[in-house]
This record gives sequence, structure tokens and C-alpha cells, in this order.
Amino acid sequence: MTFDSTYPTLKRFIDKCSKLENSRFVKSISQEFRLGLNITSGGPLKVTSIRPDQDNIDAFILNFRYFIQDNEPTSIRNLKEFFNSSFVTKEEKNKFNSLRRNIQKYLSSSSNLAIFEKEFSHGELMDTFIYGGISHATEVKEQKFHSLMKREDAKEFFWHKFIIIISFMLNAIKYIRDMLIIIIERHKT
Repeated sequence: MTFDSTYPTLKRFIDKCSKLENSRFVKSISQEFRLGLNITSGGPLKVTSIRPDQDNIDAFILNFRYFIQDNEPTSIRNLKEFFNSSFVTKEEKNKFNSLRRNIQKYLSSSSNLAIFEKEFSHGELMDTFIYGGISHATEVKEQKFHSLMKREDAKEFFWHKFIIIISFMLNAIKYIRDMLIIIIERHKT
């Protein structure tokens, strides 16, 4: 592996991250994103939600997948090889590996949401939304996604949590992007 052969992947990571950061999805959640509950005595639970529209979510996920799918050289998992190379400092390697552990810990932790007595981890919820509802639906994941969306009283909770999860992931992606910019600057010839 040479730095010149790796550079296009690093540049693509940076460009895709900027695309996510400047998306209408991110602008939408930074302006107004909320979940409201109204419980009246003896009345039904009323859930209100302000979140990005479906087109903004779909467009965001189209680029977001570059960072989570292992068939992409820009995936966080595939960048591990680069961060284990001599192109990065020990401190950068440690920061990257620490971030990966934090991502794994977060994704494996409970989302505190359950349906049909099945509690979802953050990673399972993200996976269900992306590969069951938004893109590349598999039959099993699609059924799981639709079972979440059938519940009018709960679906906005799931959407809200999904957006929080991908926002967490975006922050991790931006952190890696910032490290890559420093590394590229150091290796410019």
C-alpha cells in the first residue's frame, strides 16, 4: 500500500462526509427536530414529531452507506487497515481504534425501544431502518421494519431514535474526516 494508492479512498471519504454534513437532512435536524407526547386523562396518547421528510432521509442514507457497508473501501471497518499503516501516527491510530470501539459499544447497546417484547440495540434498529425500509430491503428486515411502522402509537419513537443513531454515526464520521485531513496535509509532496 502506498499513500498515493490510498489517497483516492481518503479523498472520497472526506467528500462523502462533506456531502452528508451539508445535506438537507442535517440542516433539517439542526433547525427543528423533536418528538412530543400529549397524554390526557382517560384519552389516547398523542405523539407529534417534527423530523426530516422521507426524501431528505433517503438521500442522506444513500451517501451514509459508504461508511457502513464493508463492500465500500470508505467504510469505517475498511479504514482500519489504513489506520494500522505507517502513514498514521501512533496517537492517530489509537484515536481511530478508540472511536471504533466506542461505535461498536454504542451500536451494541440498548436503544431502550422494544416491540413484541423484542428490545432493539442501536445497531439492530439502524440496520432494520436502512436495510428493511430505506434501501436494499431483505424480506426479513423489511417485515421487521413494517412491523415497527404499523404501530401508529410507536412509529415516531422508532424514527426519532433512528435519526439520533445516524446523527451519532455522523459525528464519528466527521471525527475521522478531520483526522484524515490532517494526515493528508502531512503527506502532501
